[in-house]
Amino acid sequence: MRIGIIGGGAWGSALGHIFSKKHEVFIYDHNKEKLKLIERGLYPAFPSLRISSSLKPIFDLKELLELSEVLVLSVPVKEIRKVLENFQSLGLTKPIFINTAKGLELNTFKRVSEIVLEKFPNAKYFVLSGPSFAKEVVEEKPTAVVLSGSDKALGKKLQLELNINHFRIYWNDDVIGVELGGALKNVIAIAVGIAEGLNLGLNSCSALITRGLKEMVYIGTNLGAKKETFFGLSGLGDLVLTATGNLSRNRNFGILIGKGITVEEALKRLKTVEGYYTVKALVERGNFLLEKIPIIYTVYKILYEKLSPQAALEELISRRPKEEWEE
Repeated sequence: MRIGIIGGGAWGSALGHIFSKKHEVFIYDHNKEKLKLIERGLYPAFPSLRISSSLKPIFDLKELLELSEVLVLSVPVKEIRKVLENFQSLGLTKPIFINTAKGLELNTFKRVSEIVLEKFPNAKYFVLSGPSFAKEVVEEKPTAVVLSGSDKALGKKLQLELNINHFRIYWNDDVIGVELGGALKNVIAIAVGIAEGLNLGLNSCSALITRGLKEMVYIGTNLGAKKETFFGLSGLGDLVLTATGNLSRNRNFGILIGKGITVEEALKRLKTVEGYYTVKALVERGNFLLEKIPIIYTVYKILYEKLSPQAALEELISRRPKEEWEE
């Protein structure tokens, strides 16, 4: 299979590394310095790590589109629409896409599948998600993820083709749930990071993860997702990893906020923090009862309304007691 990867960041180049062990894989990024590192066999996110010499950097996007049977979208959600418009201008017609971005479009509240099918109604769309730090994938540590899409026959073929030893892929029919799990867990991870920055202890972090999962289920089921998807790899699995792992940008962003670093400075240090944009889309564009998502709404108020983390803590713990599964 000839696979073209759009985005030479941590995740795109990690997937290129493992997929190129079995397939012919090309990779493009607008940042040519990343491609030059890959050309030298170095992993752009951690240049101390080697990357597969079979991964072929392509410096011209049109050439990559012409070479590839399957396109892996590994760019931030806020860039997806622009990237797809570039594809249109270059004559792409009936693509097969595998998306790895986790988030919601800020101004439209659309999932990536909705953006893709708006621009390419004839596209075959799949999403790859789950608990997977890119660095560990490059180090070839065992990883399990989920692939989902509307064309199950093609999806099962992709599952088999891309399943490579330590990189185990499960199939899930619930595109909405898989996409939302990847997006929503970032917001809860920010909340957990804030708690860590405030030194609130492990009890608090565990509670935030558990109650945060309930908020994810509430949002997901209201948007048409299956409840059980949130208890799988793309939901609970990814939530635990992102909320507890040292390599998590969203968690580390929250830690900085909890320690008193300004939102602007924290963003500058960590660059892409998908949860920062997702929480804004959820609160401002989503049609949800805010009392049903107190953790998510509190993160929003800290990030966008300048509520101090200490005052936010008081708000959360002073709410009336309720039954655990109360709707």
